[in-house]
Formats: sequence, structure tokens, C-alpha cells
Amino acid sequence: MFAGAALLHAATTYHLVRAADGIHFVPKQPPRLAETYVDIRGFTMNDWAGHTQLASALVQANQQQLLNNSATGAIQQTINQTLPEWPKN
Repeated sequence: MFAGAALLHAATTYHLVRAADGIHFVPKQPPRLAETYVDIRGFTMNDWAGHTQLASALVQANQQQLLNNSATGAIQQTINQTLPEWPKN
């Protein structure tokens, strides 16, 4: 029972964020059960618009680089999909 209570407390207190550089524990603001595990490796700008509390928690935890890395990856992926492959000489 103690282990279950500890896991529930951790799930309501922290986001477990999977990013390109590994896993990060980010305090939730405010504590709640939603968004316990979030994989942001493929997030686009539209995805961040739907996860405003997670974005706010990342900024408050001084983890803005995770937002920046995700946005840069999304932009790079869009460019790779829209531009034809450059000829190699």
C-alpha cells in the first residue's frame, strides 16, 4: 500500500518527459494526475498548443531547451519533407 501511495504521489507531482536527450522529471504546476508521461520527441507547434501546462512547467523548471529543441526538430522535419533532396555532386 505504501508503494502504491508513493507512485500516486509521484504521478501527481511530476511530469516524466521523454526528450531527444533523455528522460527529465519536471514538477507539475499545479499537481494533478494528467500528463504524467509525455514523449515530446515528435512534438510540433500544434502539439505544444495542446500542452500549455507542460510548457509552463518546463519554463518554471528552467528546462526551456526542451521546448527549443522540440521546436527546432519540428521545423527541420518540415523543411526536409517540403524541399526536394539536393543533388549530390
